[in-house]
Amino acid sequence: MLMNEVGTMRMKQKQQWVAAVCAVVVGGSGVANAHDLICEKKVNGQSVVVADDYPYTANYSFKVTNVHPTLPSILLTATDDVLSSEGFTFSPPPPVSIPVNGSLTSNFPLQIGSYDECVTIAAQDGVADNHIDNTFRVTFDLGSAMCSARLTCEREEPPPVECTGPTRTLGFYKNRILTLTQCLAQGPINLGAIGTITTLPAAEGILWGSPAMYPAGGMRSQLDRLRFLLARQTLVGICNQRLFGATPDPASLLTDAVAALNTTQCDLISSLIDPVDAFNNGCDSLPLPPGFIPGPSTPQAAEAIAVDPTSNSGQSCSP
Repeated sequence: MLMNEVGTMRMKQKQQWVAAVCAVVVGGSGVANAHDLICEKKVNGQSVVVADDYPYTANYSFKVTNVHPTLPSILLTATDDVLSSEGFTFSPPPPVSIPVNGSLTSNFPLQIGSYDECVTIAAQDGVADNHIDNTFRVTFDLGSAMCSARLTCEREEPPPVECTGPTRTLGFYKNRILTLTQCLAQGPINLGAIGTITTLPAAEGILWGSPAMYPAGGMRSQLDRLRFLLARQTLVGICNQRLFGATPDPASLLTDAVAALNTTQCDLISSLIDPVDAFNNGCDSLPLPPGFIPGPSTPQAAEAIAVDPTSNSGQSCSP
C-alpha cells in the first residue's frame, strides 16, 4: 500500500508539473488560436534576401493580422529595435484596433549604400556577422508576437583595375604599427569633419573603432556612422598613396572623399565608401616595394594603443 501511495503521489506531481509547463508554453509563446495578433515580416517580398549590389534598397513590409475568431484586437506596440534606429515607425501608430479577419501593413524602405554600411547595420543586433536578422515585435492584451526576415550582406564583384602600385587593406594597416607609423611620418592626415589625424593612437582608433558605437557609448547617428566608414577607408587610401605610389581611379577619389566628409550629405558620403574600399583592395596582391619594411602583424598591441578620436557631431543627414 505504501508503494502504491508513493506512486500515486509521484503521478500527481508529474501531472501538475506537465500542466504547469503547458501553461507557461501557452501563456508565453502561445498557439495560433490563443493569439489575438500574429505578424509577418518580409524584405523585398521574401523571407531571405541577399544584398550584393550597392546602393541597395531593402523594402521591408510588416503585416499584423487579427486572428481572434469573434472580436477586434488592439495592437498596443509595434517595434523593430534595429530598424527603429534607422527611422522606422509603424504606420498607423499604435494603439490601433484591428477588426476580425483584418490586418494592417506598414512599409519601410532601408537604403544601404555600401557593403561596409550593410555589415555595420547587421552588427546592431548584437551579433558580429553579415546578416541583418532584426526582429519585429508586436504586443496586445494577451501577450506578444515576433517575426523576422533575413538580409545577408555580400560584397559586390569589383571591376578590374589597372595597378600603378601595390595597395593594402584596412586589416593590413590596423595590425601593423610600423607601417602606420611610416604613413604618419609623412604628415597629418586630413579626414574632414572627423578631424586631422596626427598621432598613432588616433590612427589606430579610426581603424579599430566601432562604426556602430561612439567610443563614449551609444549608437552613432546615421551621418556619423557613414562618416566613420568613409574616414577609415580614406585613411587607408591615403597611406597606400603615400607609401606605395598607388593611384585611384578617378585620381581625385581620395580628395573627393575628404571633401564629402566635410558635408552632411549622407547619400554622397555613402556613395564613396565602396569605391575607396575597392581602391584599397584592388592591387592587394602586388608585392610591396623593394626595401619597404612593413613590420610584424601585432593585432593585440595595435588594438591596445588605439584611441578612437571621434565623438557625437550633433549633426544629421541633410536632405
